Amino acid sequence: MTPLFQERQLNGYILHSKDITVERQKQKEIEYISYHDYLTDLYNRRYFVYSYHRFISQRSFPLGIMMIDINGLKIINDAYGHSQGDMTIRLVSRLFMKVFDMEDVVARIGGDEFAILSPNKNSEQMQAYKEKIIELVKEINVGNIEISLAIGYEVVADSNQDIDELLSAAENHLYRHKVTVGTSIRNHAIKAILNTLTDKYVEEKIHSERVSTFCKKIGIELGISKEEVDLLELAGMYHDIGKISIPDAILNKPGKLTNEEFEIIKTHTQVGYQILKAADEYSGLAEYALSHHERWDGRGYPRGLKGTEIPLFSRIICVADSFEAMTADRPYRKGMCVEDAIIELKRCSGSQFDPDITVKFIDKVLSQKL
Repeated sequence: MTPLFQERQLNGYILHSKDITVERQKQKEIEYISYHDYLTDLYNRRYFVYSYHRFISQRSFPLGIMMIDINGLKIINDAYGHSQGDMTIRLVSRLFMKVFDMEDVVARIGGDEFAILSPNKNSEQMQAYKEKIIELVKEINVGNIEISLAIGYEVVADSNQDIDELLSAAENHLYRHKVTVGTSIRNHAIKAILNTLTDKYVEEKIHSERVSTFCKKIGIELGISKEEVDLLELAGMYHDIGKISIPDAILNKPGKLTNEEFEIIKTHTQVGYQILKAADEYSGLAEYALSHHERWDGRGYPRGLKGTEIPLFSRIICVADSFEAMTADRPYRKGMCVEDAIIELKRCSGSQFDPDITVKFIDKVLSQKL
């Protein structure tokens, strides 16, 4: 407010005003961003810690602390891409809105980790939360993979406990739950991914089954143990699981691939490795999936391994995979006859293929009735 004088007499005032609506709105937006997770709109770790101290000062005991982790999220990211992984995180976060009370603080504190503060909740109430979450998450599926969560909680009785110690205690309960259910869930996820691939592409189902059969026969002819033959047969079935990440337009392209498209195709070995490595039951197959496009002369991918640097099972898969691909009918071309495929195998023996395995496959396996 500014006074106005005329001939030394106060004649009035000028009032100054400023619309701060926009500033207040911006301030609210900044405050929201500082306390919320960008992906889920849940609270973030900063607000979680702030709320813990607030509940402690308010003596909101008993105070429940729950930790939740999404089982197998890495497998989803590797198989279907991070966009599907992000969608999974959002779906799980929405589920929490159906479970927790308004006074509870639900936060995403890491990539696949959530933490919840529940004031005035005892162990029985926290267990009821856990059971409801486990039931509701059964409704979430991503690419045929059933989503599951590992859950642990701790209940604070007084204000003398440090937040890091409490989070650690809740996390220990979570890991015990994860050991119980996580392994079987990851193993199931691998099977679901292969089923998704083979359901989508009938040719891939036939290809995997035939490669697996050829691998088994080669293994028997090489005289490896029954246990190794079984593992080799499984490796043949899962060797191309990484193709789940390849776009349809490239995987089904009838003509010759461009250089850029071929580079994308080549990534399926590394994706397959990542997927299989994530599950205990299948981790032993990961190296064979990674290396089945290596060449005897060292000109293969992804690492350019040479000769016996390439795992034996990968060398076997390479021969079986190539023969099956040459002789299989595709919608856009007729497969080679066996005789022509054998000529090609012999031509590439010692360059693309292990010569000993090639001879064994031609002389012993292909002499049998296919």
